[in-house]
Amino acid sequence: MSCTIKKGDITKIKADVIINAANTELNHVAGVASAIALAAGNALNEESKDQGFTPIGTFATTTAGNLKAEIVIHIPTIDYQAEGKTITYDQLRSVWSDVLEYCEQEGFSSIATPLLGTGMCGLDKKKVESILSKEAEKSSLSIIIIDKA
Repeated sequence: MSCTIKKGDITKIKADVIINAANTELNHVAGVASAIALAAGNALNEESKDQGFTPIGTFATTTAGNLKAEIVIHIPTIDYQAEGKTITYDQLRSVWSDVLEYCEQEGFSSIATPLLGTGMCGLDKKKVESILSKEAEKSSLSIIIIDKA
């Protein structure tokens, strides 16, 4: 396992899996979700619509489209239907662990992820970085944590 932190644009990173900080409706209209959807192209948005509601604490997968990745994993961090309910640190730890397990089972070796929940949800960057890093240490995956420039 290796875990590195980089400043930059997640849509330019080459990795097997790109993680998206989504809302529960998988409607990619703001923040990193919008940037990922725009770079990936229409196929990602169409597959997201087909997925439908994805509760906080779970994840969904779609094509990566034009991104330099095989798939995008969408982790909902906010639920606008529940008056803007946001992911907790415990929920983040749990779903991140589930995502790492899924990626290992599917044979992926590298993941690029934003600092989930630190934008609109207001989670603390250092706490999120710690959660992502500590869980990553338990896996065999190469993780790149992207802190937007």
